[in-house]
Amino acid sequence: MTSTSPRLVKWENGTDLVIELPLAVDIGTVWSKLVDSETARSWFASFTVDEAAAGTDRDDSENSDGEDPNPAITFDLGETTLNGEILSCEVEDHVLVELDDFGVLGMALLALELTDGDATLLIFTQSAPDVESARLKAADFGPMWDTHLRLFARVLGLDVAEAGEDELLALYADLELEDSETDDSETDDSETDDSETDDSEDGANGR
Repeated sequence: MTSTSPRLVKWENGTDLVIELPLAVDIGTVWSKLVDSETARSWFASFTVDEAAAGTDRDDSENSDGEDPNPAITFDLGETTLNGEILSCEVEDHVLVELDDFGVLGMALLALELTDGDATLLIFTQSAPDVESARLKAADFGPMWDTHLRLFARVLGLDVAEAGEDELLALYADLELEDSETDDSETDDSETDDSETDDSEDGANGR
């Protein structure tokens, strides 16, 4: 049975809401379902991608550097639509979009090799400029994203742990904050300590 694992991650230029979801399905299958519009209807909303409409609402000066404008993406929510653009997309790796009202959202896939077969780690992110903004977004949108991710896992035929509304609201109201800079610093310190230990041993052995 699979379940989500959410946290906040602080970076040098902002803070992300990160939700990880392990999937006992190979990465090719996960990707094909993730980017299929009709499948998306079952766990979020169907969508269309319009290369021609990309950047039509922007000043031409913004694209004066000659770069191709980002493709436009529109989700059909029934009585209304959710509009945005695709910032980056790499097959079987990630897709990064910017949506009205929600900002920058990412879906990344990481292949896992298990003893009983291939699996994939799905990593969802919602970016914010600072920790306070990230906490507000997590409290407001986290339970919704979590629910949709669990629905996606069910679309793949997986057994998913149940989570009630109250449980999700409480969880996303007080997420653990992980500082990526601190983690990097601890890794660097560990490597430095190992290097100093090696140098000390070399000196003791007369090398």
